Amino acid sequence: MIAIESLSFDMPGAGKSKRILNDINIHVGRGECFGLVGESGSGKTSILKCLAGQFKGWEGGIAVQGKSIADTSLKERSNTMQMVFQDPYGALHPRHTIRKILNEPLAIKGLPDKAERIHKALKDVGLDESFLPRYPHQLSGGQRQRVAIARAIILDPDIILLDEPTSALDVSVQAEILNLLASLHHRRQLTYLMVSHDLGVIAHLCERVAVMKAGEVVEVVAREDLIEGNVTHNYTQSLLQHAFSRE
Repeated sequence: MIAIESLSFDMPGAGKSKRILNDINIHVGRGECFGLVGESGSGKTSILKCLAGQFKGWEGGIAVQGKSIADTSLKERSNTMQMVFQDPYGALHPRHTIRKILNEPLAIKGLPDKAERIHKALKDVGLDESFLPRYPHQLSGGQRQRVAIARAIILDPDIILLDEPTSALDVSVQAEILNLLASLHHRRQLTYLMVSHDLGVIAHLCERVAVMKAGEVVEVVAREDLIEGNVTHNYTQSLLQHAFSRE
């Protein structure tokens, strides 16, 4: 479903560029939930931005459903792939109602039955039509993230890119959003590529995880091995120790 081969990316800077991704190789199967974990600055979100078209000038190959994204337009890519961002308030236009926010992608694509599609998307994320006339500031953090997820699934994509989708939420709400994502993954047969710095979040949702450090993948681990501590790289072991020390 997603094949990333020898992906490298240099971030332009004042006088000198900085390499933030170096020779990344990741394969995500259809219907799989794959995680990217590592400390801040390890390059996790940069991979999503290369996939989503926010970063350009990268080297290597990225293919989605067997087709290079270099040969697809952003509009075509958006039919297959959507993104849910870390900050649900920043990701939603503050002066648009929820109705307008959900209607916008449908209008851009010229899709019919907009009201029906909006109703279904809201229902799928556990909201109802009473939210449609509201603005983002009138919703809780968890409700805003549900709207952001509804906007991502309303076009029926095959792939959802998840950039720290629970880190900006209260702990009590995080579990609700993770359970919602797990339910949508199962019901819609979605493929997830999920970024998180939290091993607990990754272990809850992802079948496999790539551990990243300084722009490189140091290890790919199955969920069962992560939970049981069967890891080989010292950095992965340190992440596990840090996670356990906080519990």
